[in-house]
Amino acid sequence: MRVIIIGAGAIGCSVAYHLAMDGATVTIVDPEGLMGGASLASFAWLNCHDKHPEEYYRLVMRGNAAHRELGETIGHANWLRLTGTLEWWLAGTEKAQAHAVRLERLRSYGHSMEMLSAEEVLALEPDVSRVSLEGCEAVYYPTDGGVDTVVYRHVLMREAERRGATLVEAGVENLLVSAGRVRGVSLLEGGELEADYVVNCAGRAVNVIGRSLGYALPMEWRPGMTVITDVTRSNVSRILKAPDIYIKPEGAGRLLLHAKSADEMIDASEGPDAGQAGAAEIIRLVEAVLPTVREATIAAVRVSVRPYPTDSKPVFGPITGVDGYHLAVMHSGISLSPLIGRAAVEEILHGRQSTDFALYRPERFSAGEWESSVGLSPSTGGEMLPTRI
Repeated sequence: MRVIIIGAGAIGCSVAYHLAMDGATVTIVDPEGLMGGASLASFAWLNCHDKHPEEYYRLVMRGNAAHRELGETIGHANWLRLTGTLEWWLAGTEKAQAHAVRLERLRSYGHSMEMLSAEEVLALEPDVSRVSLEGCEAVYYPTDGGVDTVVYRHVLMREAERRGATLVEAGVENLLVSAGRVRGVSLLEGGELEADYVVNCAGRAVNVIGRSLGYALPMEWRPGMTVITDVTRSNVSRILKAPDIYIKPEGAGRLLLHAKSADEMIDASEGPDAGQAGAAEIIRLVEAVLPTVREATIAAVRVSVRPYPTDSKPVFGPITGVDGYHLAVMHSGISLSPLIGRAAVEEILHGRQSTDFALYRPERFSAGEWESSVGLSPSTGGEMLPTRI
């Protein structure tokens, strides 16, 4: 079977890899190749802390475990770092009450975690500022991990190409539809690609590309950014979630940083300064937690638009009344991508519905929700935010 995959993010690359492994003839199309999209700007943190109800929590836990299983199949998992996470927050606050509710929910699920004192946090991560821990409660999640999204996508694409897959660096203008069946795509640069099946993993462009079908998923588009430092003196070995900043060791002394306050500072206009104010905010926040990284040099600022289905749950599956077409879009794309790849094989090549994603079909949205979303995209009211390296 000839399959076109639109989008070379974590989800698209996983679908390409799994389909190619099962004998499909795969073409993956993306205007930025492997060097763009929300996957590049993701913090790429494997965790289940805020995943609920329980069936969704269990799904994401299976997705996290599937990264390890994928590594066993390939022979290595050099994109995966199972570091665990240390998190702390100010006690006696409204946020502390929310944390208490979350911890109780995780305990009811049997999730592995351990409450720590400030001294125990410092014993694990001596570089953390003692001042940043004052008046705080802390927890350690030993099963958490992180993904290097650049390495992950390159590994999957290399393995897919070894089995005949092709990466086309081009933009998709529209779907080719005939007699109720999607039969390929037309390209912005001109020309067409034909296929027996098309999988739309285009993230922020999912609705723009699917507009010819008369459907658009109810989505929210949230600007987000991460910063990568150059080599620092930091000896952090675990993911840190401090009250105002997320910190992830990336190897070679580099840190991947994210802060919600920085996301709110992103300039929505296209241009080289879109994330500069947010980057300065992130550096200010990380220096308060890790004094050893004072005056850290920024190696990269990555800005993108994150796609969120309006109910915050994954969307995977066909559209009723349209043959030869699957949608795959979600916020937890890094965590769930190995499972999405497996589900694509099961459904597209073998005609069996995936039990993993039975609750997350596109048809769960009402007709009114679909209709109100037609034409909506991150570019509404302005240009899409660029992803930059």
